[in-house]
Amino acid sequence: MLYVARHGETEWNQKGIISGRSDIALSEKGYEQAALLAEEVANLSTPITQIIHSPLERARETARIVADKNQLSLNMDERLLELDYGDYDGTSDQQEGYLKTRTQFAVRYPHGESLMDVYARVVPLLTELEQDSENIYLLVCHNSVIRAIKNYFEPLENEKVFDYRTPNAKLIGFDWKKIVSISKSA
Repeated sequence: MLYVARHGETEWNQKGIISGRSDIALSEKGYEQAALLAEEVANLSTPITQIIHSPLERARETARIVADKNQLSLNMDERLLELDYGDYDGTSDQQEGYLKTRTQFAVRYPHGESLMDVYARVVPLLTELEQDSENIYLLVCHNSVIRAIKNYFEPLENEKVFDYRTPNAKLIGFDWKKIVSISKSA
């Protein structure tokens, strides 16, 4: 089993501001969401044994709150960084150019990266974690990273990939045994 969770809410999330690589702190509501996530993790029937998080503060702080409540160690992995939205980082999420690029799997944002780039950096991490049968991991990361992870486990049609949004601090479980992937031969 693998668990993932998006970081708690930030003020930029509330305001509809794109916060890719910008290192934005959790809002008061984000701290509350992280505490609720920590409780949810504490009540899992099969306990998480390790947490890996993005280096960005909003994910790192969410992970810390969960780790403190559950006496878990923290590890940071750069591959869990949010998608680099390039020129759109720190701007409104209602811009026409952003919205158009957002629906293209392989098109990079100006001076940024594409969802395909995120997928390419996350899959090696997933492959490593799948080989470790001794641990149950929680990855605390970002919406685009979770979108790529979901597509790894459950390949989605293009439109569904881009419609998929993960609420802040929502715990999602994936079963290694149920991976549907063209890279795995029958």
